[in-house]
Amino acid sequence: MKRWIVISLLLTILFSIPVFAGSSASATVTVSWKVLPFQSLTILGGEGNGTSVTSHFELGTPTPAEIAAGFIEEDGALTLVAASNIPWTVKVHAVEANMGESYDGTYVKPLSDFLIRANGGEFTPISQLDQTLASGTRGSYQLTIDYKVLLDPEFKPGDYGITLVYTITGE
Repeated sequence: MKRWIVISLLLTILFSIPVFAGSSASATVTVSWKVLPFQSLTILGGEGNGTSVTSHFELGTPTPAEIAAGFIEEDGALTLVAASNIPWTVKVHAVEANMGESYDGTYVKPLSDFLIRANGGEFTPISQLDQTLASGTRGSYQLTIDYKVLLDPEFKPGDYGITLVYTITGE
């Protein structure tokens, strides 16, 4: 009988442990989020940070060598930093319809005389319409921008300049 009581007591304790230990459960949690496209364009060492930046270029007085060559070239006029988490394109356009006029008012410098390129590519004439300057994959890139201004035989000293708007967009 004693043996029966000990066995009963052990069985009761054995089967009641899960009740006292509490119930166990498991759960799987899934967390997700959407990373939105992000682009940033900055003029290195200058002002501006966003999807568009503006730069102004003043045409100085050409040297005799530049007049003989027929152009003024400014390599490394500025450096843009393009950053994006998706493929991107940097576009550029001019604000003004021309580059200005001579001091005597008899000559207007055409916008098409202003050429631009990025990272040593081909020079292309600027216009008031957006045109692709550079493109790339996600990441951060420095774009070295060069300017070239054609000097035609009718060139006269004047107040010449151009305002350029650079914009980064996702592809």
